[in-house]
Amino acid sequence: MSYFKAAIIGFLLVQSLTAAEIPTYIPSSQNLFAVARELYGRKLIDHLEYADPSRKPGAARNDFERKLIANYLYLIRDYSNRRNEPTISYGLELVLANRQKKANSSYPKIFPKVRIDPCKNLSATIIYRIDNELTDDARYDGKSWNGWAGFAENATVDFSYDKMKFGFGFERVSWGLGKYGNLLFSRQALPMVVIRFAYISGKLDFESLSGFLSPLGEELVGPIDDPGYFTDQQRYIAAHSLSFKAGGGLSLSVRETVVYGGPGRRFEPAYAFPLIWYHGYQLNSGMDDNTLAAAGFDYRRNGKIWLYGEILVDDFQIEKKTNSDNEPDQLAFLLGGEAYDLGKNGTGIRVEYARINNWVYNQPRSHNRLINRNFPIGFPDGPDNDIVNWECSWWPIGSVRLVYFGAYQRVGEGRIDSPWTAPWLDTDEYSEPFPTGTVQRKVTNGLSVLVMDKKAFWGKMELQLADIRNAGNIPAIKTEWEFSVEIGCNLPPFSREL
Repeated sequence: MSYFKAAIIGFLLVQSLTAAEIPTYIPSSQNLFAVARELYGRKLIDHLEYADPSRKPGAARNDFERKLIANYLYLIRDYSNRRNEPTISYGLELVLANRQKKANSSYPKIFPKVRIDPCKNLSATIIYRIDNELTDDARYDGKSWNGWAGFAENATVDFSYDKMKFGFGFERVSWGLGKYGNLLFSRQALPMVVIRFAYISGKLDFESLSGFLSPLGEELVGPIDDPGYFTDQQRYIAAHSLSFKAGGGLSLSVRETVVYGGPGRRFEPAYAFPLIWYHGYQLNSGMDDNTLAAAGFDYRRNGKIWLYGEILVDDFQIEKKTNSDNEPDQLAFLLGGEAYDLGKNGTGIRVEYARINNWVYNQPRSHNRLINRNFPIGFPDGPDNDIVNWECSWWPIGSVRLVYFGAYQRVGEGRIDSPWTAPWLDTDEYSEPFPTGTVQRKVTNGLSVLVMDKKAFWGKMELQLADIRNAGNIPAIKTEWEFSVEIGCNLPPFSREL
């Protein structure tokens, strides 16, 4: 190998250290996951974690499933090819979204991609997001240039050997089966730097990660007034997940995560050990870190019925001896179900409910909140809300999906970054309603059409109407509507041997 080729490989590997097998939140991968979710519920693939769905579908039972599998294999092709010769590939994803509500707005998005495969088991990927819509989100705290946001959406180095996978880089993390969002890690959270390990087998899946979160927003104000300012409020996260396929279509999982940091705190090697019980270590160490545990299940029967659920425990009061024991239980749970081929092949119905109590993800020490770059890491709408959402879908062919969808959501006044006031300490008896305060109630109904073409083009058209009471937790009634059209193109990657 020439020095020039070696330099290219070294450069790309170094750059990638600053992007999972499959990125979880770029538009083309969202299309892939829409198909993968359908195949998983129908028992045609065995693994659905968003970074790594199964590559080998099972046998189709009818013509519709054959077409759906063919479309899935096309969408996942770029992530399945592993050449023996070192290769480098370049790609570009272009998306134009037009949204009409009170005003007509267009939001172009660009995703340049570079991937290198030095050998069969090693790959390095970097994908940038150049987004004209994200700057309209009040939570976004990054830089913008003439209305454009730009950052590394995914930048990873991945190594796989047999059933084991190792990775390091900058990526979004998604654990769980919720369609709207998950309880511990949702794909809507912004990317974070993580080191991860996974063991994936036919019966047992184990995943762990240890990483770094951004400092809190108030800690980043210092550089404006003091160029020599350096925050010592470093923040870290660690998590592990164990899933077991019990047989008969039943899978069980247990998960745990911890957020820690603060003034002078550094990376904790003990939390980087994937097999340690975080909560037990935290209790023995005397540190006030924020640990959360979750347990989940999913059950698939005959490729026709799929049930799934998860419960998350942030804090739970066992004793009732002091005022501090009156602290509300910080719990969340999610329950969903899907049914397929109801009278016609390719049809489906889904219903999902999620409830997140007030104070979940929050903590007395603000640096221990489950938040990154102002976006929740867990459920995308944070605490103090519940939502039931549903949809009726039909795939007339394996690359076209028609959907009627709806949702009813209640949102209280609690927020993930609300000050920790602990009102239960001031009274012998304490309770609070759910949701708290003036409750926003929102009813949404909509229609959408997704068309995917095997020349790497896709289009999506959506109309939704929403009736809102107490919008923003302020007494008021209003109606919102939006019509959107999204057209995307995932240019076939240009590859060459190194």
